[in-house]
Amino acid sequence: MGEGPLDAMILRGEPPRAAGLDGDGDGSGYGYGDGSGYGYGYGYGYGYGDGYGDGDGYGYGSGDGSGYGDGSKDYWLATVTHFAAKWPVAQRQRLEAVRQEGAAIAFWRSSEKGLPSNGGIEIEPAAPGVIHTAPGPLQTCHRGTLHATLLPPKWSGERWWIVAMHGEVVGDEEKYGCLKREILGEAL
Repeated sequence: MGEGPLDAMILRGEPPRAAGLDGDGDGSGYGYGDGSGYGYGYGYGYGYGDGYGDGDGYGYGSGDGSGYGDGSKDYWLATVTHFAAKWPVAQRQRLEAVRQEGAAIAFWRSSEKGLPSNGGIEIEPAAPGVIHTAPGPLQTCHRGTLHATLLPPKWSGERWWIVAMHGEVVGDEEKYGCLKREILGEAL
């Protein structure tokens, strides 16, 4: 030890500042919070130059927090605005208009061709502006009812659509039914 000015700087915990020294560094980190106020994280760093060093650390903490989970109706309803931001102006305006009219906004999943994935009545393939109607009676899990959900991962289908459910809507936490469903746009 004590062989030169570089050793003295490192012993004091300072980075090397001698002329002509090159350096580089990488780092990464990870954090997690579950909405209850508990969270943890860790990080890792690596550097090299004329001197070498690496390090890592871990920590955790607690505090107040809230948020949406990926399985909640509130979460999926909040995503509608994000998906709609990618739509043409006319589609975004229609979404706002049906909201103001009081239509229920939800998701509907279709086959790749825009047709029902789980059977159901014969309908025109889904596309923005298409309106589906059903003969009734209005009840969920009935072939004469059009369906939608605020929990789209629970249902099958290759394509996800954001729809307006007009008129009376029946259902529970997972599945809704109506007799008039308007396709507003695709959730891309």
